[in-house]
Amino acid sequence: MSSMIQGDVLIKGGLLVNGEGITRSDILISDGKVLELGPDLGRERANRVIDAGGKYVLPGGIDCHAHPIFGDKIDTYSLCAAYGGVTTVHAFIGSETHRHEHFQNTWGIREYNPDIVKGFIEFAEETSYTDFAIHGLITTRDKDDLDRVIPDLIKLGAISFKVFMTWNPFVTDTDAAYSNLMAIPDDLLMRLMHTSANEGGMVMIHAENGTCKAYLEDQFKGCGKTSPEYHLKSAPAILEAEAVNRAATMALVTGSPLYPVHLSSQEVVPVLNHYKQKGLKLWGETCPHYLTLTDDMMLKHGYKYKVAPPLRYDQDVDAMWKGVTDGSLSTIGSDFTGYTKNLKIEGSMTGKVIGDAKEPDPDNLNIFQVAAGLSTLEFMMPVVWTHGVNTGKITLPRFVQLFSENPAKLFGIWPKKGTIQPGSDADVVLWDPSLMQTVEKEHGISDLNTFEGMELLGMPTMTMVRGQVVIENGKVVGKQGRAKYAPGNPDRTSYAQHGPATDSV
Repeated sequence: MSSMIQGDVLIKGGLLVNGEGITRSDILISDGKVLELGPDLGRERANRVIDAGGKYVLPGGIDCHAHPIFGDKIDTYSLCAAYGGVTTVHAFIGSETHRHEHFQNTWGIREYNPDIVKGFIEFAEETSYTDFAIHGLITTRDKDDLDRVIPDLIKLGAISFKVFMTWNPFVTDTDAAYSNLMAIPDDLLMRLMHTSANEGGMVMIHAENGTCKAYLEDQFKGCGKTSPEYHLKSAPAILEAEAVNRAATMALVTGSPLYPVHLSSQEVVPVLNHYKQKGLKLWGETCPHYLTLTDDMMLKHGYKYKVAPPLRYDQDVDAMWKGVTDGSLSTIGSDFTGYTKNLKIEGSMTGKVIGDAKEPDPDNLNIFQVAAGLSTLEFMMPVVWTHGVNTGKITLPRFVQLFSENPAKLFGIWPKKGTIQPGSDADVVLWDPSLMQTVEKEHGISDLNTFEGMELLGMPTMTMVRGQVVIENGKVVGKQGRAKYAPGNPDRTSYAQHGPATDSV
């Protein structure tokens, strides 16, 4: 009887990779879902047969850390995602998003955090090339409404909430009030943890000690030390480790799961492991730039490589690789901003295009007035493949865990996303391990490609979202307006009492 079932697409002859291993399996897709897996499914069972011989077949990547508020909107950065094998982008949306001039004509100026999220969902479904999920962005602006903001966001499927433990890296001295709205004090963080935990949510933290960082910046600026080297010196690794330690203590007290993002230093790994041993539900994220780049890039190329936390040293890169290998770290996110040169030089959070930006004079550049953020999304997975899978640092199944399975489980969209199995969305990437590419310009608006000039071996040749081909052999064949929101389910997370299996995490 099953042999008579017809599908829309049959992917045939590829090596299917999941978190448990690699198998030779065909994939039958119908109505946007995976219908059947098998070693030799008949070609007559589908309207289209895709030959995957010589290629790996991976579940679509999930970028668990993207910012559609600084340069690229989701219409352009989702195209970057699809080119890079990412089929679901997890965007930070919240109480400050509506203040950005770039979006006044997209989802409008709205005051209440969940209303802002609703507006973004409407906009993204009309313009994105990929599916999407949402992290709530919580700032001091939400303090009076927090007890209703969190339940309302969770009802919308935004079940994870990011906060800043440091000052906003984009502000100047005259913008202190705005800075104070972005970073939240410890008492508000504990209140958020308590409220979120009671509702089934998880808190995400940008972990840097804001008081120490502000003190060091003021010291350097006061004596005219504003060249690029002082960005790293103003944000030493101990500030990251201290903030994670402090937040983890609060999480233990409040019973909240915790997810520190874009971790960068060898000092932070023992802190993670210490609190995991104490039973804290704790997961960590790093980024492709912390796995491949060091502070030498900023010393050589200047403002282009300013990011928060900063690029560090070889030993920190090694520690991040060890973390993703041994499970101390669970995910890799892009932390994508998509700045153009002019936006980055001007330190703009408004998204307003100011005109052509000239290369700054290195002798007069104030690195503390330059925006922090990198354009990393499109080449995130190929970079980690090249420097991780090809070098033997991580296995192919671990690659899938880090980019697909773990984010889906952590944020409550498993098994709809993050896997290729019957009933899951047919988010599929065909990956050619022999395909070489030298990184040039991305397909978004940024003219500051972080990995420009890097030689990569192993690239996606086809990206499929819910059975629809979006990218095929380097060309856009999909359409906007087919995107769907993937709401998180707090009962299906890795930290839920009866959530999905978490062995891969």
